[in-house]
Amino acid sequence: MIAGTCALLLAACAPIALQAEDGAPPSCTDLLEREARNFALEHRAEDGRLVPLTVFAPAKPGEYPLLAFSHGAFASPARYAAMLEPLAAAGFVVIAPMHVDSEEYPRGEGEPARAPHPVTWAGRTADMELALAPDPALRAALADRGLALEKGKVIALGHSYGALIAQLYGGAQAVEPDGTSVDRRMAEVDAVVAFSPPGPMPGLMAKDGWASLSAPALTITGTADVLPGFIDDWRAHVAAHEGAPVGARALWVGEGIDHYFGGSFGRPGEVGPEDAQLFARALERTLSFMQAHLRDGGVQDAPACRVGEAIPGESYEEDAA
Repeated sequence: MIAGTCALLLAACAPIALQAEDGAPPSCTDLLEREARNFALEHRAEDGRLVPLTVFAPAKPGEYPLLAFSHGAFASPARYAAMLEPLAAAGFVVIAPMHVDSEEYPRGEGEPARAPHPVTWAGRTADMELALAPDPALRAALADRGLALEKGKVIALGHSYGALIAQLYGGAQAVEPDGTSVDRRMAEVDAVVAFSPPGPMPGLMAKDGWASLSAPALTITGTADVLPGFIDDWRAHVAAHEGAPVGARALWVGEGIDHYFGGSFGRPGEVGPEDAQLFARALERTLSFMQAHLRDGGVQDAPACRVGEAIPGESYEEDAA
């Protein structure tokens, strides 16, 4: 019933359509500036673990593609509102789980503030699998709010540690806590967008771990994207791009952009005008890339939004189509 209702609503709501009145695709900026909403949900994992979820969605009811998001280490979905609200406004239902390593995770009495790596890894991968393939209970909760998910249209998005988690479901293979390698690729994932993915790291990701990244992949980083003592050279983030198979890769680099786009997300703060402008451009590129790779039966069903003219401080490259 909800799917039929959503179809009618989409047909009636001209602003939702990805087609301008003159027949040309709308600008990415116009789509990102539309209205969005967000709400909290709770889910219980099979082991009884609480999984707090934040959903960002277009303001209007309807049927939309799914965007699953994995946050950075110790962060939370709410700290990425400046990223996720515009992408939702542009026409995606964003499901963002709060992972067990979050500083805001609701821990029980006696639970350690920081779970060991095997626990964090198991929780993060289970959370992302839920976000990418919502179960009937989660779909029902969305339907209660007038939202349905378009079949077969799924994007994986992440930042930092979460970027690596997102890449797994596009085909990248990390080093599991037990030292093995697991193929977590989900065929439903149309594309992956990774903000500041970590480079090769002993016990986590080998240099050739991205060789199996078969989904189209956009990597986003900046020339100040360092974490002293952990990632000392911003170029480490480019390893994911360089290690992926040639064919459907894209890379955006912002001059002077740090790990959090100057406080735009992750560790929110007062954002300077140059950081804000480049962040807006990164979101344009993200939206255009996601739309370009959404598939309906293996075929792109609509042209991607129009990206504005390049601005000083950004570079973008992509493999030839």
